[in-house]
Amino acid sequence: MLDDQNLVLNQFFTLWAMLDPLGHLPLFLGATSELERKERRRAAMLAVFFAFCILLFFGIAGQFLLHAMGISLISFQIAGGIILLLFAISMVLGEGHSAAKSVDEPAGNTLSVAVYPLATPIIAGPGAMLAIIILTDNNRFTLTEQVETFGVLAIVLSAMLVIFTLGDFISNIIGKGGTNILRRVMGVILAALSVNLIVNALVEWLHLPAV
Repeated sequence: MLDDQNLVLNQFFTLWAMLDPLGHLPLFLGATSELERKERRRAAMLAVFFAFCILLFFGIAGQFLLHAMGISLISFQIAGGIILLLFAISMVLGEGHSAAKSVDEPAGNTLSVAVYPLATPIIAGPGAMLAIIILTDNNRFTLTEQVETFGVLAIVLSAMLVIFTLGDFISNIIGKGGTNILRRVMGVILAALSVNLIVNALVEWLHLPAV
């Protein structure tokens, strides 16, 4: 079991890699291209708030929903780890986020753009939902640790809000090349964390010595 400091760092890097604030910046700029600067900032605030509410719901109720459907946490952890690994591979190989393919033209007003496609599926996509459920597993983490996870989530989403707010400025500094490099680095980290999730689930399932 990880100590408290390492657990927080593990959660931070997992959520940062999964939510990928810098990698999602081009998607945000594209989805809000028809909005004025003030409306774009409002859309960023609303989108981050809605995404936090969605992920908070899945963190609190996700495990109970799985239990109601008869799905064990070990099975979900293995499946989630595989999906996160595939997502990480796509980040490293440069296939891009699936959400990028679903972003067409932005909607006509700030609220609708904030809800779709920004809050979901760009920010709170399937991968992020899987990650938050795994990181708030009632069988592996105490209530205090789960609260810490939501705190880490709030920090990562706050950083995303700052990045989105400064989107034009950051995009001009790092360019497309810098964004692509950061996405691949976070993909490698996410791949390692995904493999760790799968291995830990197998260790618990097969009652093997801790890795």
